[in-house]
This record gives sequence, structure tokens and C-alpha cells, in this order.
Amino acid sequence: MKDIGFKKDITTGCYLDPFNGFQEKKVPIEVRYDEITGVACRILPYRVRSAQRPDLDFYLEKSPKSLCPFCSDLFEKTTPNFMPNIIPGGKFRRGEACLFPNAFPYDQNNNVAILSSQHFIGLDQLTADTMRDGFAVCRDYFHRAAELNLGYRYCSINWNYMPPAGGGLIHPHLQTIAGYKPTNFMQRLLASAQNYAAAANGENLWRNLIALEKNAKERFIASTGNISWLTSFAPKGMAGEIDFIFPEKTSFFDLTESNFNELLTGLSKVFGYLYANNFISFNMTFYATMISNRYFCVQGKIVPRFVINPLGTSDLNYFEKLHNEIICPTVPEELCRELQPYFNTGL
Repeated sequence: MKDIGFKKDITTGCYLDPFNGFQEKKVPIEVRYDEITGVACRILPYRVRSAQRPDLDFYLEKSPKSLCPFCSDLFEKTTPNFMPNIIPGGKFRRGEACLFPNAFPYDQNNNVAILSSQHFIGLDQLTADTMRDGFAVCRDYFHRAAELNLGYRYCSINWNYMPPAGGGLIHPHLQTIAGYKPTNFMQRLLASAQNYAAAANGENLWRNLIALEKNAKERFIASTGNISWLTSFAPKGMAGEIDFIFPEKTSFFDLTESNFNELLTGLSKVFGYLYANNFISFNMTFYATMISNRYFCVQGKIVPRFVINPLGTSDLNYFEKLHNEIICPTVPEELCRELQPYFNTGL
């Protein structure tokens, strides 16, 4: 099996420690590079943990229901509608979930999907049932786009949950993108898979990655049937990264309702772990092609987000923004071990 492309070097920082009589102290720093994603990160030997859950009232007071455009009083007056040829009535609906065009779009086809009319849903309340209709309206939109033969080839479902992750409103909502070209990062994943296949007699990068990680027993969290769950070798966030891959699904339209139920059940387990560890925020993206691509498997990533007290300091800094490297005081192998009980015992 061809090498996946995980590179690791260890360097050591050294200083005289004022908390130990200015004795010499050596600090190992692991520099990792993932050739698949192009992510470089530095794994630090200390862990940043929130001693207590941040005060949610701070966010609730600044984003009240009475001013929320996604809540019932303002929703129909303030949210855009699709053109009639896309859907009669202007919006895709399932139960209380609703998908509509983004009034401040990032892309030609950028939509917003609210999970329900409920203004705030805590991490511990993000169950499969709570999320099901919100993801279903995203599916409905992609299927409608295919029916209209619009020629879109790539799609994603994205989530900035709460302000520390870039959520502009606390009312839980997803965003979809569909287009002719992939985003820059998705293009990297596609190119890596194609290059790997060309160098490995057509073998699938993602299936080989899963096999290697499962055998190594370091970052493989669990298989839930059709989905493999892993922690990333080189995470994209300070608090690590959780990945999920459908190894037998090569297009969004390969996915069944049962597959989405499995995904949402797995996500709820990850969110349960985050809640138990005092996180209140995350970013998530689900990547898929809209035409079958034998090199690419439907997959996604979750990055926990946080602010550093007492100043509410961002978890992003100059290393990530200006050097393109992630500072990560979370060891991926430890994160994997902490997540496994949530999948193995149904916590």
C-alpha cells in the first residue's frame, strides 16, 4: 500500500523556568504535515481546557429572540425567497426546518437552512432528531438542483455553531454551497486523491487511509456501519479535528436517508463529547461531489472552537493566519481515546 503522506518532525524548545528556580526546561514540539490536506501544524505538549463552560447568557442577551430574523415574528418578513422556477412558495420546508437563499451570499448558490423555529439549541440538545429536518431540506435543495440540470458538480453543507466559530446568529442554521468548481480546500482533497490513485495503480486514497488508521489504532475512533470516524493527523484547529468518511459513497446522490440518520447520530455523539468538555462552539463541513467521482469519497470535518479566558482571546493567531500553520495544544491520539467511549457505549 502506498504511503499516505503523514510527515512528523520533533524539535525542542529550551528555557530557564521561573517556576522551578530557573532550572533548564525542555519542551518538545511536534511539527506535523499532512500531504493529503496540505495542513501543517505544531502539536504542543500542554492542553488548553476550559475549566468551566462559558456563560451562554452573554450570547443570548446580545442576540435576543425578539431581534432574530430566523424566529417566527420576523422570519417571513426578513428572509429571501427562491425564484419560482426553483420552488413554488420560495422556500424548501420540512416540519419547522426551512432552507432559503442567503441574503449575504459567499457564493453564487449559497443558502441558509434553519433547523427549527427554536431560537437556541444547546450542544447537548443537538440530537439526530433535532438536526434531521435541517439536513433534509439541504438534501431537498441539492436534489432539486440536479432535477433542473443546472450542471453543478460540487456541494457542501456547512455549520458555524455559535459566535466563537463565526456564527453571526445563535439561532442554529446550516449553509449550503453548490457550484461548478470546488472550493480551494476541496480542490486540494480531490487533487490528492487523484494523484494518489495515479501513483498507486488506481487505489482509493480514502479507503487506504481508513485501513491504515484502523490498523494503527491511534486515531481511528469507530466505524458506525457506513461511516468511519477519525481524528486528524494534522488538525485544522487548536482543539483538534474530527473527520468522518463514507468510504463507499462517491457522490452526494449515493446517500440514502439511512446514511444521513447514521451521520446525524454520529454527530450527536461528537457534540455530546464537546458539551461534556465545556465547549460551546464548532465549525463543520460536509464535502461531496454531485456527480460520481471514483477518486473522492463523501466526507466531512468538525473543528471544535473556543475563546481563551479571561480576555475572551481568539483561538486563531498569527501562526494560522499569516504562516499557514496551526498551533494545536491537543494531541490527536489523546482526542481519539477520549471520543471512543461516546461511540462504543452510546453516551
